[in-house]
Amino acid sequence: MAKPYRLNRWLIHTEDSVPSTQKWVRERLTELSDRTVVLAAAQTSGRGRSGKEWQSPPGGFYASFLLKPSPPLVYAPCVSLLAAKILTDLFRQQGISASVKWPNDVIVQEKKVAGIIAEAGSYPESWFILGIGVNLTGSPLIDERKFLPAGSWEQFGPAPAAGKLLKKFVEELDFSWSNREDDPMEGIISELNSILWRKGEQITLSGVTDSFSGIITGVEKDGSLLLLTDSGERCFVSGELQTVPEERR
Repeated sequence: MAKPYRLNRWLIHTEDSVPSTQKWVRERLTELSDRTVVLAAAQTSGRGRSGKEWQSPPGGFYASFLLKPSPPLVYAPCVSLLAAKILTDLFRQQGISASVKWPNDVIVQEKKVAGIIAEAGSYPESWFILGIGVNLTGSPLIDERKFLPAGSWEQFGPAPAAGKLLKKFVEELDFSWSNREDDPMEGIISELNSILWRKGEQITLSGVTDSFSGIITGVEKDGSLLLLTDSGERCFVSGELQTVPEERR
């Protein structure tokens, strides 16, 4: 295990391989300090949102960020969107037309290149973990994934090394959200909506028990999604976005 190092206000641990960076942090909650990051070269059991697998071969960026205590839980979805915006901005700095797919993905040319997961709890103390996975130099082939297949940074431009990406991300995160008690969406909502995936287009939002079709009109300040449906504009706090087939539009 390499010796941890400081990066701005964060203490960085690096690992060659872990089951998942989220699990690595969860298992060490009491011993890790506030603003700790673990960056792994590979994950053997990476997790995405809703318990989905995140394939994590060598050549990617896999990191989890720990805050103790947790920011106000109402901000959890906003932190994910802020992280997605920061990553999208880093792509765009290279001239890569990336977009934020609500609630927590980064999309380039209809390929998923990054995903984000946020978890929080109160035992054994208040904690919040932000997990980020970015395909840098390779994209896993997932047979059952037909919609928005995996893509990688190197398909669209020079991919940064994982350590350099971490440095840029931390700098932007600290600049945009220096105090966990502040609203992560403050000052970014307009720009976020300008890079929102499929904004102004008809999509389907699938939930646990139902699904809705409508036109994406934007994201609210609380991180919720606005859809213009047949019954008017509605606000959603969770769900999975899918495109609507041409014949159904």
